[in-house]
Formats: sequence, C-alpha cells, structure tokens
Amino acid sequence: MNSNHRVGLSFLGRGRAMRVILLAAIAVAGVLTACTSPLHRSQEQELRERLLSSHRLQLEPIAGSPPVMLSRPPSDVEQKLAKAGRVEELDMMSGPTAYTGLALQLGPDLTGDEKGSRVAITLQKAIELAVKNSYDVQVAELAPAANMTLVTQAEAVFDAVFFSNFDYSHLDTPGSPRDVILSGTVDGDVWSDRAALSTGIRKPLTSGGSIRAQTDFNYSLLIPPSVNWNPTFGTSVLVGLTQPILRNFGRDIATAPVQLAVNTQRASVQDLHNTLLDTALETETRFWDLVQARQQLLIQIRLLERTVEDRDRLEKREQFDVSPVRITEANSFVELRRADVIRARNQVRVASDRLKAIINSPEMPVSGEALLLPTDMPADLPLSFSLLDAVTTALQRRPDVRKSLLAIEDASTRQRVADNARLPQLDLSLALRYNGLSPDGVYQSYQVLDDGRYIDYLASIQFEMPIGNRKAEAGYEQRRIERRAAVIAYQRTVQLSIVSVKESLRNLLTAYELIGATRAARRAAADSLRAIEEQERAGVALTPEFLLDLKLATQQRVADAETQEIQALTTYNQAIAAFYRTTGTLLERNSIAFHEDEAKSKLVKRNVPNIEDVK
Repeated sequence: MNSNHRVGLSFLGRGRAMRVILLAAIAVAGVLTACTSPLHRSQEQELRERLLSSHRLQLEPIAGSPPVMLSRPPSDVEQKLAKAGRVEELDMMSGPTAYTGLALQLGPDLTGDEKGSRVAITLQKAIELAVKNSYDVQVAELAPAANMTLVTQAEAVFDAVFFSNFDYSHLDTPGSPRDVILSGTVDGDVWSDRAALSTGIRKPLTSGGSIRAQTDFNYSLLIPPSVNWNPTFGTSVLVGLTQPILRNFGRDIATAPVQLAVNTQRASVQDLHNTLLDTALETETRFWDLVQARQQLLIQIRLLERTVEDRDRLEKREQFDVSPVRITEANSFVELRRADVIRARNQVRVASDRLKAIINSPEMPVSGEALLLPTDMPADLPLSFSLLDAVTTALQRRPDVRKSLLAIEDASTRQRVADNARLPQLDLSLALRYNGLSPDGVYQSYQVLDDGRYIDYLASIQFEMPIGNRKAEAGYEQRRIERRAAVIAYQRTVQLSIVSVKESLRNLLTAYELIGATRAARRAAADSLRAIEEQERAGVALTPEFLLDLKLATQQRVADAETQEIQALTTYNQAIAAFYRTTGTLLERNSIAFHEDEAKSKLVKRNVPNIEDVK
C-alpha cells in the first residue's frame, strides 16, 4: 500500500467521525425544541403567586359567610287580612291570579286586522330560539372560526418548504491575439454553456433554527475545451443545520406567534360565550317586559270597565240628584282611562316586537303582526345563595375574567420574546456535502457519490452584539410594563365582577321584599274597594261624591297597586336572571350547554311546549 493511499484512509476515517458528529448535532435540534428558559419559569411562578395573593385578598373577608335564604319581614296588614279570612277573596278580585283566562283586547294591528294571529311561547323556548337565531350570536360565532385561521397561519411557519432554483447561461466571449495563440483557434473566441439546478426541502424547527436537505446539479461546456473533461457534469448532496444559540433560541421564542394566535382564538370564544350570556339575559328581560305589559293592559281594561259601569249608574240618576257637571266629570274619568288602555295596547305590541327581534325566528318574522303571548308567569320563590360561592363561581366562569387571564398570558409571552431579544446573536451553521463529477452524464455523476471520496465539511459561527443594546432593552422594559398593566387590569376585572355579583344579590333582596310590600298594598286597596262594594249592596246612598270621589279613586288605587305588584314580580325574576348572568352560569340555568372546544352552543332538548297558534 503506497503512502498516498494510507493518507487517503486516514482522512476517510476522520471524515466518518466528522459525519457522526455533524449528524448528531442535527439530531439535537429535535431536543432543543422543548427547551424552556429558567427565567421564564421564575416569572410565571411570580405571576401565579401574585394572582393567588390577589384572590386571597378578595375571598378571605367572606370565607366564613353562611348560605342565605331570601326573606321578607311579615306585614301587619297581611296578618290582619289573613286573620279575617279575606286573602283568597281579595286575590280573586285583584292581583295576577284575578286575570287568569281573560282575553286581550288589542284592537286592529298595522294591517287593519282586528283579531290577528297570536303565538304562545314559554320563557325556555324563547331563550333557546334566541341563542340559536340572534344576529349578535351569529356574528360572534364567526370570530372563533376566523381566528382559527390565524392559528393555522402561525403554525404554517414551521411547514417544510420545497425549493428549486435553475440558472442557465450561454456566453460568447470575443478573443484577443493572445487568446488565439493560447486557444489554438482561428479567432480566439470562447463559447460556454453553463446550467445549474438546486432543489431540496427546508424545514424550520421549533427550536428557532432550520434544517435542509438539497441536491445540486451543474453542467458546463467550453469551446475550446480548457480541461480534459468537456462537457462536465457535477452533482452534490447536502444536509445542513442552522441554529441560533442565544437570540431567537428555543421553543418558547419560536412558537410565540402560535401561542398569541391561539390566545386570540380563545379570547374570541370567550367573546362568544359573553354574547350568549347577554342574549339569554336580554331575552329573559324582554320576556318579562312583555308579561308586565300584558298584565298592565288587563289591569287598565278592568279599570275602564269598572269606571264605565259607575258612570252609567250616574247617568241613570241624572234626572234625580246628579248634576250635569258630575256626569261630565265621570265622562272625563272614562276617557282618561280609555287613553290608558290605548297606551297599554301599544306597549304590548312594542314589547312583543322587541322579543321577536331577539328571537329572530323564521316562523315569527319581525315584519309580521303575529303577537307573542307569554305562557309563563313570574315566580315568587325565595332564592338561597352563598356570597362566597357566588363570588368564587364568578371568578371561575365569567368570560371577562377568563379573557383578562388570556391578556396576562399574551403579555407574558411578549415579555419573554423581548427578554430573549436582549441577548447577543450567536448562530451556528453546520453542513455535510457529498460531491460527484463525471464527463459521462448526470447519472454517472451521482454514482460517484457512493464512493464517499469527495466530502465537504462546512461549519460557521456568526456573532453580533449591538453596542449599548438600547433598542432591545427599551423593548423589554415596554413589555414588562405591559405585563404589569395586564395583571392590574385583571385585578380590576375581578373587583368589578365581585361588585357586580354583590349588586345583583342586593337587587334580589330588594326585589323580593318589594313583592311582599306591593302585594300587601294591593290587598289593602282591594279590601277598601270590597268594603265600598259591600256598602253599595247594603243600600248606602249612591251619591256622586260616593261614586266619584271615593269609589273611582279607590279603583285607581287598586289598579296602581296591581301595577306595582306585577312590576315587583317581573323585576324579581329579571334580577334572578341578572344574578346568574353575573356569575356566568345563566346558560346552564336554562339548560344550554356551551362547549368552548367547539366554540358553539348546544341546546339541551327539554319537554317544553312548541310554538303554536292561539286563536
């Protein structure tokens, strides 16, 4: 064996070692994708402790609060009426139960139809239709799907890329006298054809670097030839890795845009949840507004009937002891109460259209004059609650609180990227390239690669550090301040949520007590009217003063008390809905399941009446 061959073997052995080292370095890139900065872990731990401390600050004062059952103080008026055994009688002549089964007198609609179609609907059905059909919900449902494309776009940065470059040149170079001598040609001109093709795949890594595999093909033809091989076919196969070591290193930094896009999509899901909660609350509010408007119309119709009846009694006595002035006064009462009926009719139709608008059902278009008739009456059941449970549930379930947490996460991600940007740039590039050359063709040139005789080992390190590094330092300080602002904004959101929960509970307490007070007032007024009617039946003198000044005024007090009672009842039911809205559980209360992963609402089927025409 000659010395040249021995030297070749030694270099070949060294080349194998280099190949092993290079391939191992490329494989390490997969491990680098999972690296997380210790500084990032310490920042997240600090943030977690701060948020827990904030929660403890809010929850400790109410940690021992017991459950509370809504109650109202006893009314001495109610006790006297109950002792006298007149409560049932008074409820039959006044109050919500006194109008059961009475037909509404609405007059002609906008099409001139006196009867018109009427549609019965339950509260549960109204809410189910609203969360499915509301335009606000439809718009909010599109945002998560649109933002999911942002996630795909951010993830697509790590998709492999196929590339191919082709260059061709044909050169006709004029020669000089010297070229004539050197080339041996007549004019010394040189013609050349060159072609180069580079193709391969490049894959960005979540470690911040990239890996590539490519092959190159070169073709060269010279006339006159300057080498023994003409034309020549050159090929190469290269595997390379480029990896930043300091700045832009690590999975946390490389995947930051993906995390921000994911949080944007998650925030839009919370917006959808918030829209569904608002829609359910608005539907329930409008439903009880319609109940109140309907009951108010019935109250005004009965008041008008009573006034007309007493006016007719006065007219029959016009020839005896009733002056024309008193008749005119009675007619004034009639027309004023007729005006109240007209206003009440309008309010019923307006409330019906508002409820139809949010329901947005194709079966009940807003343009139609079909009137919605609520079949549910407001409940008067005491609610049991725990302030601690209500606040805890709100902090866990409210979409605005969850969205504030996402804002903190976004700010932390941006701070982490800005922190990494303060590091110097230190990039490592490694590559292994096999070369082949042949005069016989491309295939033969690639066959030479199998010999492994022509191998290039390429390595480079690039370093860069701005003097002063002021831009990166200022950027990091900006992100640090933004993160602190996000934490403060979250704490403010928590505080506002607690205030909202407590306000809704106080509204519940107030509304429940008002039901008792207004009911007692209504029964007392009805008892006064009952006593007047008993005097009439006993034969008391029906003077104009008795009928106008006493009886009509008492009838008005009864109607006013009935109006206040139905307002208290509907307000209490609206307050219940508002309470569940403040805790973020209003959908579950109405058996509507919201799945964040699917970013849509699903309706749980229940045994509820279908919408049906009422003749």
